[in-house]
Amino acid sequence: FGIVLRTPVENSTGIPHILEHSVLNGSRKYPIKEPFVELIKGSLNTFLNAFTYPDRTCYPVASTNLQDFYNLMDVYLDAVFYPKCLEDPRIFLQEGWHYELDDPNKPVEYKGVVFNEMKGVYSQPDSVLGRDIQQAIFPDNTYSVDSGGDPVDIPNLTYDQFKEFHGKFYHPSNARIWIYGDDDPNERLRILDNYLSGFERREVDSRVHAQKLWKEPRTVVNKYAVGDGTEATNYVSVNWLLSEDRFDVETELAIGFLDHLLLGTSASPLQKALNDSGLGEAIIGGGLEDELRQPTFSIGLKGVKEENRQKVVDLVQSTLK
Repeated sequence: FGIVLRTPVENSTGIPHILEHSVLNGSRKYPIKEPFVELIKGSLNTFLNAFTYPDRTCYPVASTNLQDFYNLMDVYLDAVFYPKCLEDPRIFLQEGWHYELDDPNKPVEYKGVVFNEMKGVYSQPDSVLGRDIQQAIFPDNTYSVDSGGDPVDIPNLTYDQFKEFHGKFYHPSNARIWIYGDDDPNERLRILDNYLSGFERREVDSRVHAQKLWKEPRTVVNKYAVGDGTEATNYVSVNWLLSEDRFDVETELAIGFLDHLLLGTSASPLQKALNDSGLGEAIIGGGLEDELRQPTFSIGLKGVKEENRQKVVDLVQSTLK
């Protein structure tokens, strides 16, 4: 079972990410402190999680025990549509951000589950590179900001904005609900009806606008943090926005096949050219990425010396030609 909501953002305060954490901290029907933790300990689930993507938030569960499966569905539906965090700001403060003072002689600090998590993410060069690539390729739509939250921006989020975001996007009219299994469809619909019947259909503008294709290449240079005693080297990635819209099925299959031919094995021409070049320490970028509004292609090397940066770009382009 899964429920997916399109949740585009206009800034990097991390609303979808904080909300994803917060709705699993109790709900109308299940008001305990952390039902998610209790399900992990006591459920027969084979999968239980939640994910924040750049443009959507997903709540999937699975179980091979039918009664447990229906219970998981019920808990997740109640959490998504009737979370306790809309009435209890302490959940927002815990999961999002709050002030904390451990020592009167030290400055006040920002703390919070998501805030601390994203501090860790932003300390990892590979994560910083992935964010910078996405924002460089998509400067004009929701992908130009970080839905997970930038630690610099997270403290700008208010509780009222948090609640407003839930009210706008966490509605059945903005949801895609899917169920897979050999159980009785009528029982599935009965459980869904317990929740969906409480809402009226409405228009929700959660569109992700297409990024216009560029007419010429651009170069973006950013920095990442390194620890004391760590040698600073370059990450060089060459990236393409492949289409003005989603691929049709035939084109997606063809491009996926081509991606595998180029990078899928150690003998693939693009992977082999980069590995044998000696220009860097390891390949970065996974090639084709088709999970966003428009498909992209990224490939490069990390551990590149300053004088070899352009050589990596030239090698990628000449190999593809």
